[in-house]
Amino acid sequence: MSAPRSKPAASPLVASAEAFDETLKRFAALAAGLHKGTLDSQRNLERAAEALKEVAGCEEELQAHAQALMAALGAARDAQQTQAEVVRVRALEIQARTEELARLMRGFEAIGKDAAALNASAQQLAARKRTPDEMVKDGELLAGLDELQERMTAVLTSGEKLAADARGADFEDLSRKVDSLRQQILAARNKIGLLKEALVRAAPPVRAS
Repeated sequence: MSAPRSKPAASPLVASAEAFDETLKRFAALAAGLHKGTLDSQRNLERAAEALKEVAGCEEELQAHAQALMAALGAARDAQQTQAEVVRVRALEIQARTEELARLMRGFEAIGKDAAALNASAQQLAARKRTPDEMVKDGELLAGLDELQERMTAVLTSGEKLAADARGADFEDLSRKVDSLRQQILAARNKIGLLKEALVRAAPPVRAS
């Protein structure tokens, strides 16, 4: 059987409040007893005098507890103000980080739109029905591939900067997302480069006039 858990110690504020409350109850009880006692004999007068001394002592104790309670309240107020300042500073940090992430996310969304546009352009080029010989002779195809490759290079450059900015701001998850998108665009650009090389090699040599 596990040992029972000990009750956590009360905070200085709670301990001071409890001590004040207990002493206040005792003071009230002593005052009530003193008020009810009869004063019709020497013995009763002596008892009343002793009770009066006890009430006076309790009152002094009550004042001491009141001072301790006020000190504990002051310490609690100071602690709360310190904690409030920590919260304020943290709130400003959260706001700044949120704004920074929003800026980076706008950049990521822009790159995503560029990547979608590149994909649409690539699909348009691929949709043109041509035989291999026609592809070799299609000057517009080579021009379109050149343009597409240049656009991909520009997007890759923007993505590289954005990934670096995200890493610099300690947003590693966003940096990984940007790098993943860059790898997809890079793979597509490499395929276009290989297609261009194949078309250039297959093109008939230009005869000198």
